[in-house]
Order: sequence, then structure tokens, then C-alpha cells
Amino acid sequence: MPTESKTKPGAQDQCPSTRGEKSPTKPRVPHTEVGAGRTGRAYWRSLEDLADTASFREWLEKEFQPGASQLLDTSRRTFVKLMGASLALAGAATLPGCRRPDHKIHAYSKEVPEEIIPGKALYYATSMPLPGGGAEGLLVETHGGRPTKIEGNPLHPINQGRASALAQASLLGLYDPDRLFAPEFTDYPAQNGEQRTWDDFVALWAKHRDEKGIDAGNGRGVAIIVDKQTSPSLDDMRSRVLRKWPEAEWVAYGAMDADAPRLGAEKAFGRALRESLRVDRAKVILTLDRDILLHEAGSLSNTRGFAAGRRADTTGASMNRLYSVESGFSTTGAKADHRLALPPSQIGGFLVRLARALGDRAEAQMPAEVVSAVRSAPAGGTMPIEESKLAAWIDALADDLVAHRGESLVVAGPSQPTAVHALVHAINAALGNIGNTVSFREMLADER
Repeated sequence: MPTESKTKPGAQDQCPSTRGEKSPTKPRVPHTEVGAGRTGRAYWRSLEDLADTASFREWLEKEFQPGASQLLDTSRRTFVKLMGASLALAGAATLPGCRRPDHKIHAYSKEVPEEIIPGKALYYATSMPLPGGGAEGLLVETHGGRPTKIEGNPLHPINQGRASALAQASLLGLYDPDRLFAPEFTDYPAQNGEQRTWDDFVALWAKHRDEKGIDAGNGRGVAIIVDKQTSPSLDDMRSRVLRKWPEAEWVAYGAMDADAPRLGAEKAFGRALRESLRVDRAKVILTLDRDILLHEAGSLSNTRGFAAGRRADTTGASMNRLYSVESGFSTTGAKADHRLALPPSQIGGFLVRLARALGDRAEAQMPAEVVSAVRSAPAGGTMPIEESKLAAWIDALADDLVAHRGESLVVAGPSQPTAVHALVHAINAALGNIGNTVSFREMLADER
């Protein structure tokens, strides 16, 4: 049984587990009166305070919560001993897990390279291939032989001292604990959790090459899958492999690859071409569901060119103008002077209407076969915008594009179909943009 509280007459014992509990001698000030005398407004600190129930008032006025006096059933000395012993046991159990792991790191062999100075950064100039083709020139800062920071190479014509988000994020992959450390065999998994090594691969490859007669069959049945990259070293390796095994399959694959831009170029020009944008030369830019300022390999140079066109350094200089037609929010749409939101399925219809408006203007006559195809193409159905507003939008855009022949640019995103990309190329050709604001080059084998 708990000991009876010994208090002086008139004192208040607010522990609910003791005997002789009394109500608070000083009543609580209601929330409706807090601050009312100073500001004339009533304030409350929580929803429970606003409700001002009896249970909340009882909980608020008590100094100790229920069960607090039961801790004093024994002597204070016993309580302190038990608490001290509990803390000591808890510390002894967790202390080894709190210390820094004792890892032995051997960064170098017996002789440290002379260019490595502890505490001093060492920089390396390198390049990084980008998804879908292209590369960035980078400057990598290292400490103790380990990369710690990536920046753009100021001497590189594309980067000029800047680095894209892809390049910055690539550093994290070097320290990713879940990255692939060793080769994996699908049909021959490692035993007892041991990792395979490249020596295992060499031994297994020699066994398969002899048993299946790969050399005698000129590589028949061998498939090599690589990333889509523009790399002279990878191209040389490809030619050497296919020279030795002509029957082997060399496949370039991209997990997020889109074939529509390549097929659109083949339909427009008769061969696979890769476009290169010169945004700095464009006075009027139209993007169709494409984020040229962020989500593509050339976003770094596109952003620099777009920013250069926004500077009015001399008297009478004008800034470029950006039109964006897109189905979702993007960085390019946020920077656009005029933005039109359309579903992805209706962007093709919008482009057809724009092509018709351009074809009606003598300054931008397109080839006869293109005009015939545009005339017979559907207009895209009902648009989620008033017809009068859409017509005014297209007319103003067409006038702006025609007024800046050779200084305009029309681009479409990879999610758009092949016909849209082919029509975009026809519009750029009719406006005289090819060779000025957009150019093309042959795609390498691993880009297709």
C-alpha cells in the first residue's frame, strides 16, 4: 500500500495516487479570457484546450501524472540503486555498437604515388558519356585517390565549367553499397553466398567456347548487350569482336530509349540522323512536349544558349521568345513566355493546324507532298481550349515563326509519335532553320 502523504495544513497534494486529493486551489483561467484583457481576442493552444472538457482540465492542473507516487513505495536509496544499475547495464550493452568500426583501409601499396599529397586535392580531366549519345567534359576532384566532387571542365566546349545533374549524380554511384561489384552468372549462381570473379568468367567462357564451337561457328549463338553510348573505344571493341565472330549479335540497348525521333528522321531524310540544337541562335522557339532545358543529354548547352538569348546587352537588342505546348509541368514550360497545356494525344493535332497555318503563308511554303499530307491529316479532335483562343494562339505563333525565318526552332519530345517528328523536320526545313538553329549528323551504330 502506498504511504500516506504528510502535508502541511492547507497544502495541495496533486498526485492522484495519494489519499486526500483535493481540487486545485487556484482555478484555471478559461481560454476565452486568455489575452482578452490585452488584445481583446481569445487564444487557445490546442483543440483540447478549445473544448475545455473536465478530463482535460484535470490532466492539466495536476503536477504529477497517475501512478507517479507508486515509484516511492520503496526507499529512495533502493530506487536510485535500481535506476543506476539499469543505466549501467544499458550502457554496457550498447557501448560496443556505438564505437566507430575498426576498418583497416589500405589505399596504396608500399610506395605512395608522388603526386598524392595528404590533405591536398588532385584534379583529373575526363569525360562522361550521356544516355542517348553525347558526352560531357568533366573535372574530377580527388582526395587520397578517391573522387569527392565533380565539376564541368572550363576548357570543354560544351560544359565550359558547368556540370549537369546527371554528371553530379554519377559520383553517388561510385559509393553505392548496392552496386554490382562482381560478374553474375544466371545459370551458374555462386555457392554459399560467395561472389563470382572475373577469373571465373574467363574459365567459364573458355569452357563454353570449346564445347559449343564458338570459334568454328564464327560466333554463332553469342549475343553481347551494351548501353547506347557514343564512345570511340566501344566502337573499336565492337569492330574487333565482329571481325573475329561475324555471326555474333551486338545489341545496343537503352532502358528508357525512344525510337520515334530516329524513325522520324529516317522518314524525313531517308537515313538515321541525330539532331544538334543551337538554341543560342534561335529568336523564336517552339517545344512540343519536350523539356530541352533539363531532361535530355544536351540540356547543359541548351540552357546556356537559351540564357544567352535572354540577355539584352545593347540598346535595341531583343530577347528570344519561347512557346511551350506540353502535357505536364516542366522546366522549359516554366520558363516559357507562352505556355499551352494539351494532352499528349492532341499535340499532333495542334502541330497539324500549325503546319496548315504556315502553309498558307507565302514565306514558308513547304514541299507539295508535305502540304498534301498535312491537308489530309486529322486535326486532332476537340481540344480542351476554346476554338477562337486556339486559332488566335496558332495564328500568332505562325506569324512569329515566319517573321524569324532561319532564326526559329521547332522541336518535339521523344514521347511523340514518328509522324510528329517527321512533320517537325519538314517545318524546320520550310522555315530555313536547318543548318542555322538545328543541324544533323549520322547516328553511330550503337546509337540506333
